[in-house]
Amino acid sequence: MGDCVGVLPSELKKLMDEGKVPHAVALESDDEASLTAAAAELAAYAVCKGEKRPCGRCKGCMKAKSGNHPDIYTAALEGKKQIVKISEIRKICADSIIKPNESDCKVYIIPNADNMETAAQNAFLKLMEEPPQPMLFILLCADSSGLLMTIRSRCTAFHLEGNAKAQLGQLAEDIARAICSDREIDLVYALAALNERTQAVEALTRLSECLREAAVCSITGKGSDDIIRKLSLSVSVKGLMKMQEDIFKAREYIDRNVGLNLVGTVLSVNLNNSRYL
Repeated sequence: MGDCVGVLPSELKKLMDEGKVPHAVALESDDEASLTAAAAELAAYAVCKGEKRPCGRCKGCMKAKSGNHPDIYTAALEGKKQIVKISEIRKICADSIIKPNESDCKVYIIPNADNMETAAQNAFLKLMEEPPQPMLFILLCADSSGLLMTIRSRCTAFHLEGNAKAQLGQLAEDIARAICSDREIDLVYALAALNERTQAVEALTRLSECLREAAVCSITGKGSDDIIRKLSLSVSVKGLMKMQEDIFKAREYIDRNVGLNLVGTVLSVNLNNSRYL
């Protein structure tokens, strides 16, 4: 996670490197996967304890990546229109006065911010104007022009290029690198990032392709990609083939609507067993 996955715009990356990220950021894209990935990266930056943020290795980054950091809150969407209602904003306002649990900053992610009703936006505006402590507000928008002018003037907007494929590729690579790691917990954390069904299926499909290429690399000695070579050296051909079966079963579970947390747990155990074949 130390390097951004290609979703964040260069001007925002520069502010992150300089430690000058504004307290309110609006991320704009018509690609929901890109928005989710960018918000996750920026939130991890805010709670990271490493020297170069986000380091991807500290407890803060690990918890952020797994979606379990107590100081990162994503507003709930309600109704057919999937919007953040004023009741949710009031809940956030009440929570904002509570000190962070583990980090120096609280992070609030607001999905579909441009579709919020005027009353909800006005309630949120008051919190943005006078945050009671260090906070980072991340507003996710398809079109930031849907935000009230008063909110737009108090946040810095960044347009994201659609990069869902890059994010899926990064997820698959993170899992592949975790397979090569000596620490079994790394695989648990990597699989925890699969938090949406379509995303999980596509990322696991890409991972299966990597494992197949690694098996070919083991047999032929030919492999141009670094992670493919690492997999071929870390896992036997038999283990790589068994892992593809493990992934196929995991995808079947997802198709049957088994919870992703359970799928990730089972897959983690199976992959760890397979790499010792």
